[in-house]
Amino acid sequence: MLDNRKGTAFTDKPFFNQEFIRENKIHFLNGQFTYKKPGEMMRETKFHYVYEFDSIGRLISSYETRKDDGTQDTTWNKYVYSNDDNIIEHKKGDGKGFTATIFEYDDQKKNVKESFVREYIDSLGLSQRTIMNSEEKIYEYYDLQTKITVFNSYGLPYLDEFYYYNELGYLVERVQRLKMTSAVLTEKYAYNEKGNIASIKTYQLDSEAPSEETLYFYDENSNLLEKHFYRNGIFITEIEMIYNDKSKLLSYVLTRDVATQFIMILGFKDYVFY
Repeated sequence: MLDNRKGTAFTDKPFFNQEFIRENKIHFLNGQFTYKKPGEMMRETKFHYVYEFDSIGRLISSYETRKDDGTQDTTWNKYVYSNDDNIIEHKKGDGKGFTATIFEYDDQKKNVKESFVREYIDSLGLSQRTIMNSEEKIYEYYDLQTKITVFNSYGLPYLDEFYYYNELGYLVERVQRLKMTSAVLTEKYAYNEKGNIASIKTYQLDSEAPSEETLYFYDENSNLLEKHFYRNGIFITEIEMIYNDKSKLLSYVLTRDVATQFIMILGFKDYVFY
């Protein structure tokens, strides 16, 4: 049900398996939050998370309302696709408006330009859109390697990205180098015996120890079961997925803050189908 090929599960990028969602005709996935503090009973809340899919299985919006620090927080994500399923617009709402990223592609479906836009309602109640800046990309291809040069709004290069692949086509390393500074960011990818992504490690400059590390665990059918996040070697967050024994649909997502042992449970008991 989840597509974690790029390690994007439970991020703001679409991470559901489009074919699975389409074949099972899932329209809405409605979840409700339950909180569990150490030494206390589980407490149901009125806060929820809703995923909406179109008729061909693409995630078109997600809506989350949650209160972790005493204030209610609402987050929107909206996605617009081209006819060949590339995301051409991703809107993120923060209660005051939307920040949108507009994606443009070349004939090979490579993302060659990103524009960043702010959408809001002005004092007269009219919808407004402010184009903040844009970036363009140029691709160079070598043996088992791709180089992307990113240009700023002035048409000047400021970032190089290098993607390295093994002989089977798996991405094994991504390196970002800022041209004007010595900043270097490296991500290293590892896979399990079935080709599922098992870990992503992030390194700063030439450090031998990762500053961040995410581990992924699966069942025998390659269903994602757990996601562990570490920062500077310290276990920060654990996310666990529980599937229904009969339908194999996602039933619960448990997020545990390791330091405080606070557990947030997102229960998906309400599926709406086409």
